[in-house]
Amino acid sequence: MTSSTEVLERIGARVDPSVFDHLVAEALEQVVPVRPLLDPRRELGAAEIAALEQGGFELDPLVLDAAHPLIRSAAAYAALIGSSLSVAQAAARLHVAGSRIRQRLGERSLYGIKMRSGWRLPLFQFTDQGTVPGIDVVLPRLDPTLHPLSVVGWFTTPNPDLTYGDDEVPLSALTWLMSGRSTRPVMELASQIGELA
Repeated sequence: MTSSTEVLERIGARVDPSVFDHLVAEALEQVVPVRPLLDPRRELGAAEIAALEQGGFELDPLVLDAAHPLIRSAAAYAALIGSSLSVAQAAARLHVAGSRIRQRLGERSLYGIKMRSGWRLPLFQFTDQGTVPGIDVVLPRLDPTLHPLSVVGWFTTPNPDLTYGDDEVPLSALTWLMSGRSTRPVMELASQIGELA
């Protein structure tokens, strides 16, 4: 079985296993609820239970297994945080001082996730040469309250409003920007994403 750090190394992320474990634990604390999921049978009266069961509702508590959406989201979020760059790593990649990275985080021309241990900058916005072309003007248009998984999903999922060629193949915002196309349609879509939520 391949370890998490081996997978991260394949994408160019060099993370010490103990640091990665700490980041995963911190990420999970942000996603997993503090209190356990409720048992509906303990929270409802007999008449309510009977009415819901008659309507076809299942009232058994959800099992927190690998198929549960909460666990899958927690794993995706932990992977996002674990593969992200620290301010120092982002500064080294962009050949700037850490203060410039923090300034860009404040301007929202770089996307970061504030953790107790410091800022984490997801890899989707970086290339080998710097940052994705035009991403610095798109990021400030996104609603800052969007969950990080929503942000990454929006950038990486093909969008029917960003089509290419005679077949009008939908491209993701990230692919659109990486190909050097105009940032205007991506900026307009980014401005609307918060309104749709």
